[in-house]
Amino acid sequence: MLVIDHDQIDWEEWRPGVRSRAWATASNGAKQVRIAEQILDPGNRAPLHWHYFEENITVVGGAARFHVDGEIAEAGPGTTVIVPSTAVHGFLSIDDSALHIIASMGWPINEMHYVDDPFTVYRAGEIADSGARRRLVPGAG
Repeated sequence: MLVIDHDQIDWEEWRPGVRSRAWATASNGAKQVRIAEQILDPGNRAPLHWHYFEENITVVGGAARFHVDGEIAEAGPGTTVIVPSTAVHGFLSIDDSALHIIASMGWPINEMHYVDDPFTVYRAGEIADSGARRRLVPGAG
Protein backbone atom coordinates (compact mmCIF):
# COMPACT_ATOMS: atom_id res chain seq x y z
CA MET A 1 0.00 0.00 0.00
CA LEU A 2 1.17 3.51 -0.79
CA VAL A 3 -0.03 6.48 1.25
CA ILE A 4 0.60 9.94 -0.22
CA ASP A 5 0.59 12.97 2.07
CA HIS A 6 -0.55 15.86 -0.13
CA ASP A 7 1.16 18.39 2.13
CA GLN A 8 4.53 16.78 1.33
CA ILE A 9 4.16 17.38 -2.42
CA ASP A 10 5.63 20.59 -3.74
CA TRP A 11 3.69 22.91 -6.01
CA GLU A 12 5.19 23.49 -9.46
CA GLU A 13 4.56 26.80 -11.21
CA TRP A 14 4.87 25.70 -14.80
CA ARG A 15 3.43 28.88 -16.31
CA PRO A 16 3.03 32.24 -14.56
CA GLY A 17 -0.15 32.05 -12.47
CA VAL A 18 -0.59 28.27 -12.91
CA ARG A 19 0.44 25.96 -10.07
CA SER A 20 0.21 22.17 -10.14
CA ARG A 21 1.04 19.17 -8.01
CA ALA A 22 0.36 15.51 -8.67
CA TRP A 23 -0.85 13.32 -5.83
CA ALA A 24 -0.82 10.02 -7.71
CA THR A 25 1.63 9.69 -10.59
CA ALA A 26 4.20 7.21 -11.92
CA SER A 27 6.97 9.01 -10.06
CA ASN A 28 5.38 8.23 -6.68
CA GLY A 29 4.15 4.72 -7.43
CA ALA A 30 0.87 4.97 -9.35
CA LYS A 31 0.53 2.34 -12.08
CA GLN A 32 -2.74 3.15 -13.89
CA VAL A 33 -4.17 6.56 -12.92
CA ARG A 34 -2.84 10.07 -12.34
CA ILE A 35 -4.54 12.46 -9.94
CA ALA A 36 -3.37 16.05 -9.84
CA GLU A 37 -4.41 19.38 -8.37
CA GLN A 38 -4.09 22.67 -10.20
CA ILE A 39 -4.76 26.30 -9.33
CA LEU A 40 -5.03 28.95 -12.03
CA ASP A 41 -5.10 32.64 -11.20
CA PRO A 42 -8.05 34.56 -12.69
CA GLY A 43 -7.73 34.93 -16.46
CA ASN A 44 -5.23 32.07 -16.85
CA ARG A 45 -5.88 29.14 -19.12
CA ALA A 46 -4.88 25.65 -20.11
CA PRO A 47 -4.21 25.99 -23.85
CA LEU A 48 -5.85 23.65 -26.33
CA HIS A 49 -4.24 20.23 -26.10
CA TRP A 50 -5.04 16.52 -26.17
CA HIS A 51 -3.99 13.25 -24.51
CA TYR A 52 -4.22 9.59 -25.48
CA PHE A 53 -6.21 8.97 -22.28
CA GLU A 54 -9.48 10.19 -20.77
CA GLU A 55 -9.26 13.10 -18.33
CA ASN A 56 -11.88 13.98 -15.72
CA ILE A 57 -11.65 17.53 -14.35
CA THR A 58 -13.51 18.45 -11.16
CA VAL A 59 -13.93 22.11 -10.26
CA VAL A 60 -13.35 22.68 -6.53
CA GLY A 61 -13.31 26.49 -6.54
CA GLY A 62 -13.73 29.37 -8.97
CA ALA A 63 -15.25 28.85 -12.40
CA ALA A 64 -14.03 27.84 -15.85
CA ARG A 65 -15.05 27.92 -19.46
CA PHE A 66 -14.21 24.56 -20.99
CA HIS A 67 -13.65 23.89 -24.70
CA VAL A 68 -13.85 20.20 -25.61
CA ASP A 69 -13.79 19.23 -29.30
CA GLY A 70 -15.57 22.43 -30.29
CA GLU A 71 -18.18 22.35 -27.52
CA ILE A 72 -18.15 25.08 -24.86
CA ALA A 73 -19.49 24.82 -21.31
CA GLU A 74 -19.02 26.75 -18.09
CA ALA A 75 -18.50 24.87 -14.85
CA GLY A 76 -18.17 25.80 -11.20
CA PRO A 77 -17.64 24.05 -7.87
CA GLY A 78 -19.21 20.62 -7.60
CA THR A 79 -19.04 19.84 -11.33
CA THR A 80 -16.87 17.43 -13.30
CA VAL A 81 -16.07 17.67 -16.99
CA ILE A 82 -15.28 14.34 -18.65
CA VAL A 83 -12.85 14.76 -21.55
CA PRO A 84 -12.66 11.71 -23.86
CA SER A 85 -9.29 10.41 -24.99
CA THR A 86 -7.83 12.37 -27.95
CA ALA A 87 -10.41 15.17 -27.56
CA VAL A 88 -8.89 18.62 -28.11
CA HIS A 89 -9.61 20.57 -24.95
CA GLY A 90 -8.63 23.53 -22.83
CA PHE A 91 -10.15 25.83 -20.24
CA LEU A 92 -10.07 29.40 -18.97
CA SER A 93 -10.39 30.67 -15.40
CA ILE A 94 -13.39 33.05 -15.67
CA ASP A 95 -14.09 33.95 -12.04
CA ASP A 96 -12.64 36.76 -9.90
CA SER A 97 -11.14 34.08 -7.67
CA ALA A 98 -8.62 31.41 -8.63
CA LEU A 99 -9.79 28.30 -10.46
CA HIS A 100 -9.04 25.23 -8.34
CA ILE A 101 -9.38 21.85 -10.05
CA ILE A 102 -8.65 18.20 -9.43
CA ALA A 103 -7.86 16.17 -12.55
CA SER A 104 -7.81 12.40 -12.83
CA MET A 105 -6.31 10.81 -15.90
CA GLY A 106 -6.36 7.29 -17.26
CA TRP A 107 -2.56 7.01 -17.23
CA PRO A 108 0.01 7.79 -14.49
CA ILE A 109 2.15 9.96 -16.80
CA ASN A 110 0.62 13.15 -18.15
CA GLU A 111 1.61 13.39 -21.81
CA MET A 112 0.24 16.53 -23.46
CA HIS A 113 0.14 17.41 -27.14
CA TYR A 114 -0.51 21.13 -27.64
CA VAL A 115 -2.46 22.26 -30.69
CA ASP A 116 -0.32 25.40 -31.19
CA ASP A 117 2.95 23.41 -30.87
CA PRO A 118 2.21 20.11 -32.64
CA PHE A 119 5.83 18.93 -32.86
CA THR A 120 6.54 19.10 -29.13
CA VAL A 121 5.27 16.79 -26.42
CA TYR A 122 5.19 17.68 -22.72
CA ARG A 123 5.33 15.01 -20.03
CA ALA A 124 4.97 15.09 -16.26
CA GLY A 125 5.05 12.37 -13.65
CA GLU A 126 7.75 10.13 -15.07
CA ILE A 127 9.91 8.14 -12.70
CA ALA A 128 13.15 9.11 -14.49
CA ASP A 129 12.65 12.82 -13.84
CA SER A 130 11.19 12.60 -10.33
CA GLY A 131 7.88 13.74 -11.76
CA ALA A 132 9.12 17.09 -13.12
CA ARG A 133 7.38 18.47 -16.19
CA ARG A 134 9.60 18.31 -19.24
CA ARG A 135 9.44 19.23 -22.88
CA LEU A 136 10.28 16.57 -25.47
CA VAL A 137 11.33 17.71 -28.92
CA PRO A 138 11.40 14.98 -31.61
CA GLY A 139 14.87 14.32 -32.92
CA ALA A 140 16.59 16.09 -30.01
CA GLY A 141 17.87 12.86 -28.48
